Amino acid sequence: MKVEMLMPQMGESIAEATISKWRKKVGDAVAKDEVILEISTDKVDSEIPAPAAGVITELLFNEGDVVPVKTKIAMIDTAGGATASAPATSGNAAVKEAPAPKAPPVIEAAPQRVEPVAAHAESAKFYSPLVKSLAEKHGVPLAELDALTGSGQGGRLTKEDLLKYVDSRSAQPAAASAPAAPQAPAAKAAPTPAVAPGEWSADGTRVVMMDTMRQAIADHMVKSKHTSPHVYSIQEIDVTNIANWRAKHKAAFEKSEGFSLSFTPFFLEATVKALEAFPYVNCSLDGKKIVLKKHVNLGCAVALGNTGLIVPVIKKAEEKNFVGIARSLNDLAQRARSKKLVPDDVAGGTFTVTNPGVFGTIIGTPIINQPQVAILCLGAIKKRPVVIDDMIAIRQMCYLTLSYDHRIVDGSLGGQFLAFIRDYLENWDLNRTL
Repeated sequence: MKVEMLMPQMGESIAEATISKWRKKVGDAVAKDEVILEISTDKVDSEIPAPAAGVITELLFNEGDVVPVKTKIAMIDTAGGATASAPATSGNAAVKEAPAPKAPPVIEAAPQRVEPVAAHAESAKFYSPLVKSLAEKHGVPLAELDALTGSGQGGRLTKEDLLKYVDSRSAQPAAASAPAAPQAPAAKAAPTPAVAPGEWSADGTRVVMMDTMRQAIADHMVKSKHTSPHVYSIQEIDVTNIANWRAKHKAAFEKSEGFSLSFTPFFLEATVKALEAFPYVNCSLDGKKIVLKKHVNLGCAVALGNTGLIVPVIKKAEEKNFVGIARSLNDLAQRARSKKLVPDDVAGGTFTVTNPGVFGTIIGTPIINQPQVAILCLGAIKKRPVVIDDMIAIRQMCYLTLSYDHRIVDGSLGGQFLAFIRDYLENWDLNRTL
């Protein structure tokens, strides 16, 4: 029996993913849940396991291809005996053809692929079907294509590289645009090549192409700004009580749980309680319909160095106690940084918390993570002098910012939501146990 392997949906707003690397090739035997490939989206870089044990008979896409979610990308023969051909575009070493069987099975072509033109079939370089199709359309021969420097992964030529080259080529004046006096033939001077991406130009600038994740993040953020009228409310909070409680229990917590107790779980617990108290902040919009959510699925932004960020989700956070929230946060953050998240880990969020305060940021105004209607930003905790009962005291203070969609959340609701969190944290019970 043959099992179809589909491109998984790595989040509710994700429509496509890029195949970063094939770990297996046609003819390889795989065990169930063994990693077959790596993919990349704006939300997650992930290793995708085999849905069944058997032998890979088809790989329908190459590394670097952008594939719509739920599209068939591979076939696995659970009987373990059949082999088949790799994709028609065979420039990628990760998808080599296996030895043909005595009676080859009929292979169904993937409808999303564009067959390569014959002029590019023998190239030593890998070109995606889209690049090959555009090269054929614009009349770029193989030798000219091979001479171009790509900005994609491993020097791969991207659609943008090709179109930029076509534009620069068409901008060159035609050889016979105006009559000229006869003269001795002379070698035509080659146009000065543009500086390749990643190289420094003479004027001291350098172009670095966005990777797949950064492009998708950019698109998602622009879409959010065009969708939601953003409003921002900021609340100052005295977190001295939770700082003292944390200092008292930090060693015992790390000994029992195996990881350090940060400030973030305190804010997450307070946020969950606030969302239960104000359900219209824990909702989404569908046209003129307000969709209230039964559960609090709390997204927690995790920075991935300079490559971007990802928002894994603590599902049904309202059912977890303080330690349970801290455990879930630590687990998701660790797996996010090691690329071990699965699609369900980044799906279904109803509200998001981001914490640039860990990098020293005092106040942030984040963009709403669609289709949610609000996002909470945690600022850095700093000791500051404050006035208490007409006396100056040194207290641990921080700022919280709520970015919200003014179509559904007004300033009154946003202010009450922040005030709830403030009161919850400022009145933290110092006698509370873990």
